Amino acid sequence: MAPLLLQLAVLGAALAAAALVLISIVAFTTATKMPALHRHEEEKFFLNAKGQKETLPSIWDSPTKQLSVVVPSYNEEKR
Repeated sequence: MAPLLLQLAVLGAALAAAALVLISIVAFTTATKMPALHRHEEEKFFLNAKGQKETLPSIWDSPTKQLSVVVPSYNEEKR
C-alpha cells in the first residue's frame, strides 16, 4: 500500500510541475507590451491649495527632489 501511495504522490507532483510549466509557457507567449497610455488635457493639471492650476509631473520627467534618509542605530545616544 505504501509504494502505491508514494507513486501517486510522485505522479501528482509531476502533474503539478507540468501544469505550472504549461501555464508559464502560455503566459510568456501571450504576453504583450504595455499599451501607450494617452492622458487627456484635463488630466494633466491639478488645483493647488491656493486654487491655482499646476501641471502634474510625468513619470518620464527628470526628478526634481532628492531624499535623504537617516536611520538611527540601536542605543545611538549611549555609544
